[in-house]
Amino acid sequence: MSTSAANPFSDPYIDKLRAQGQSIIELASGRHIALPTSLGFCHGVRHAVQLLANTVAAAPQRDIWLLGAMIHNPAVNNYFVEQGVKMLDDNELDTVFTRAKPSDIFVIPAFGLDCALDERLRAFVQSPGQIVDSTCPFVRRVWQAVEKAAGNGAAIVIHGKPGHQETIGIWSRASKAAPAVALVPSPAAARQLLDALPPAAPAAAYPSAWLANAERLSHCDWVLVNQTTMLCRETEEVAALLASTGGDKRHGTFTMANTICSATRARQAEAEKLCAQAHEVILVLGGINSSNTTQLYRLASKHSKTYYLQTPDDLHSHAIHHYLPNEQQWCDSSEWLPPPPATIGILVGASCPDSEIAALIRRLQACA
Repeated sequence: MSTSAANPFSDPYIDKLRAQGQSIIELASGRHIALPTSLGFCHGVRHAVQLLANTVAAAPQRDIWLLGAMIHNPAVNNYFVEQGVKMLDDNELDTVFTRAKPSDIFVIPAFGLDCALDERLRAFVQSPGQIVDSTCPFVRRVWQAVEKAAGNGAAIVIHGKPGHQETIGIWSRASKAAPAVALVPSPAAARQLLDALPPAAPAAAYPSAWLANAERLSHCDWVLVNQTTMLCRETEEVAALLASTGGDKRHGTFTMANTICSATRARQAEAEKLCAQAHEVILVLGGINSSNTTQLYRLASKHSKTYYLQTPDDLHSHAIHHYLPNEQQWCDSSEWLPPPPATIGILVGASCPDSEIAALIRRLQACA
């Protein structure tokens, strides 16, 4: 698959802003738009999307199966479906073995796959070259940390979102190789885990779906890894909590693996800086299933009135259609636009394409 296709999501206006380092856009109304330094795809997403675009261009007559969403952005996924890619939902990945031919092309998304499914896929194809593996390098680094820790006999603690494709992949590798595994979605869950372990209480007080071989946890060293798109400061909070208060719950040591994604850390730091500038409104743009975009919303909503948009079409001068992550529901709000000379901050997820960012800015230029 050596064909190099043009990036279908690039936008010359965003390229210009990026090249000039421009972070403030003045609108005709007297309002302003504030942007972070980093915009658009992170390296891992850009690499994955380019691999799929190259595959489509190189094999126009072949059946191409995408094993789950490529990334958590509907504009990107829908584009490739329109190009003929057969994208399977996460709950139907196993059906690929009855629906596809061993001679077809199979694309592993940026999140990676459950290790059992990955092994089954590699045994199914006629040749290894039919698998296009776009797993993010930072996700692979988490897998490597799990493999190393498990090889040393350590239990794995995962800071991740239950049900997220990346966390599923990490869990599958940890539960296969490590003596015990625990999933902690938040610092509160980490405290709950510690409270549930002997001698204080039975492990049954912690959700069983988040534990594997819980009875062994107290007898092992612990190594913490994280889903790459979690809030970095929360991963560090989980680590500090487990390190400082977990000594009476285990007979071994605690170590935090170096698995925080540098792009995630940098973007969250930029978001904190933008949010601290007291903008009247912040718009967060990205897929509602996107973990990193949700974390940006969480950061922003602590500072300003914040609206989570999945597409620029959600924005109008008189009303805004936005998502509430905590309630997991959509909402319509009127009179969202503050009067001049207000500044509107924009934060975008690492899976949000330049084309969507440019469309949002154009919409603001037209209505704000």
